[in-house]
Amino acid sequence: MKVQKPKGKPASDNLQPSARSEEYWELIKRILLAGVMLCFLILVIPSQWRVVYSATSVFLIAIGVGIRMAQINHPGKYEFTEFRSDAVRWYENLNRRHQLYLNVTMCIPFLGYLYVLDANGLFVPVAALFLIYCLGVVSYDVCRIYAIICETFIGKGVISVIFVIGSNLALSISGKIIGGMTHVPPTTFPHTLSFLAILAVPFLFVAAGTVFIFIASTMAPLIIYGSSFAKKAPRFVKWFFGVELDGSRSRYIVATLIFQVFFYVGIGTLTPAVMLAVINKYSQQIELTIGRSIYEFDMYPGTECKAAFGHRQASLGDENYILASEQSAGVVFEPPRKCSL
Repeated sequence: MKVQKPKGKPASDNLQPSARSEEYWELIKRILLAGVMLCFLILVIPSQWRVVYSATSVFLIAIGVGIRMAQINHPGKYEFTEFRSDAVRWYENLNRRHQLYLNVTMCIPFLGYLYVLDANGLFVPVAALFLIYCLGVVSYDVCRIYAIICETFIGKGVISVIFVIGSNLALSISGKIIGGMTHVPPTTFPHTLSFLAILAVPFLFVAAGTVFIFIASTMAPLIIYGSSFAKKAPRFVKWFFGVELDGSRSRYIVATLIFQVFFYVGIGTLTPAVMLAVINKYSQQIELTIGRSIYEFDMYPGTECKAAFGHRQASLGDENYILASEQSAGVVFEPPRKCSL
């Protein structure tokens, strides 16, 4: 005859009532301390933050109290130490680009909270820093894709063609700006032409990125379907395309692609708007800087043309010269004229 052992009490009953009372009393003291700190901070922070800050603080305190009460009533449960270690381990095992994507995703709710808290004050500088970080993520992706393309001979040829096209476009854009200001051939001012062409490269990157984003967004459903098909039929993919997929490098394909579509569409929409807004705001300063660069680096105080003190000139060939003078409103360029010694 088997002797049945008495069943042990659940873990929640192992805690003595006195110990549980002490835990509750400690929780009450922490709640009171948090309430005092909350009242003090509400008096200190700006008035426009108080409603959102107090509501958020009460919400977080309520969540913390609920978790702590569950831990007191059920000892050994609802401990998040293993969850934290597992989350950290999972994050460290991700690829670098997935870590960056996850960082961007986690920052978006915080940015939305700052927008609700103070849209005109605190949100603006933090949003600017977030945009810079996102551009850093984009730069990392560009370098990664560049390294992948450079591994093949055809990719190197494509990159060479892109560089040639980009450099010609940059020189054309800078030449158009200089020609519109001076009304002479832009090659007359080679130093400023080169400087301005270098500064035009980011705008070309943005324009090329916008086109790439449109193409990638259009092809996203096809890529998602192709990735799912490749997982289901790896032998066919290896036989037909000669490519063997690496499972460690192709994790989270669908999630990554969906994130990239939304992320790059947002960046491709926001970045040109920000750049155009900055150009429109500082257009006068930019024009003054270009004129100053031409005056200082591409013109000289010659004696071929009779002019007042402070004038500089640049040769156009065939005894034709363009003169410029520095005035309070900026550098003023005169119409070309023929001069001789």
